[in-house]
Amino acid sequence: GEILEGASRPGHFDGMLTVVARLFDLVTPDRVIFGAKDAQQLFLVRQMAAADYASLLVQTAPTVREASGLAMSSRNRYLSPDNQRLATVLNRTLRTAGAELEAGAAASAVLKAHLGQLATEVPQAKLDYLQLVSAKDFEPVSDDFRGDAILLIAAKIGETRLIDNLEVLI
Repeated sequence: GEILEGASRPGHFDGMLTVVARLFDLVTPDRVIFGAKDAQQLFLVRQMAAADYASLLVQTAPTVREASGLAMSSRNRYLSPDNQRLATVLNRTLRTAGAELEAGAAASAVLKAHLGQLATEVPQAKLDYLQLVSAKDFEPVSDDFRGDAILLIAAKIGETRLIDNLEVLI
């Protein structure tokens, strides 16, 4: 909870997990559904549920996307038309990098290349991170990693901070 989104928003996940746990305690659900767009939040909720709510089924709802590929978010309304166009580079980066990773390219080379490409293609975007983590433990992966991974991106376009991710099998 202290890396990636947690580093960008200190204390956010502590508060979110407290609220979610309280809700689980009050409602005692059999199953819950969380969106895939915030992969780190979903991972942490799954960890908490496994530890404290063993009979709770945590399901994932796929990320809903605009026609441009931009992940739908209430934050998108703050993007100007130009910034909406610029923001589509986030998903395009994920898809391109994901295809390269699934084709066998080294994680470090893919991340480095796409970080450079983002800096050149959208210099006005303030990239927070482009990271590849293991889906199992949310730890950054090395070039010799094989298995399910999640490619994550966060950037500020104009004044709006956006996140997205892509599951990959490498």
